[in-house]
Amino acid sequence: MPIQLAIFDVDGTLLRGDTACQTVARGLGKYERMCEMERIKDVEQIVAAREEMAGWYIDAGLEGVKSHLSDLQWAPGVREGTAELKDAGIQLALASVTWSFAVEHVAEQLGISRFRSTELDFTTRNIRHAWGDTKSEYMHELAEALGIATTEIAAVGDSPGDYEMLRGAGLAIFVGNEPPDLTNVTHLPDADIRDVWKTILNFESRR
Repeated sequence: MPIQLAIFDVDGTLLRGDTACQTVARGLGKYERMCEMERIKDVEQIVAAREEMAGWYIDAGLEGVKSHLSDLQWAPGVREGTAELKDAGIQLALASVTWSFAVEHVAEQLGISRFRSTELDFTTRNIRHAWGDTKSEYMHELAEALGIATTEIAAVGDSPGDYEMLRGAGLAIFVGNEPPDLTNVTHLPDADIRDVWKTILNFESRR
């Protein structure tokens, strides 16, 4: 069966260089602290870091935070590659652990309507966290909602947090530098998204 859905991670995959959180933090004068946070691996510490970030964002206000998203660094070929996938009839979605205001911005820029991410309520300060396994869960939810098999899904990521999603997809594309220990992955380090598009279509033609 041909690929029906391509689901992309955001930071390091559709964005390169600084993460969305680093980009916003730079605008808020919190860049060095954010770089420290990016190195945290412990879940409880990540939760605490997100709560600290939420304080920055609420102090700045949603519009103030979003004003810094114009500085995001896009992957090469991202607009062309995603547009070609849509033109080929392949549906697109985003799965990320970063904040929904950033993921929604990326989705809007690329004309993508489906995404899952960490959500912050600017009124209540409540956080609904997204994790690596959230991406895999979302992929399976989309497969069920769209009436397709996971073998008809291409997943694209760049880090260990994407492994579970990649492992469950029919086509797994990894754009990070160190190839993962997965049997089903196509490794395209630092790939232009136009090469990702071509890989998905070539895979489709072999099915």
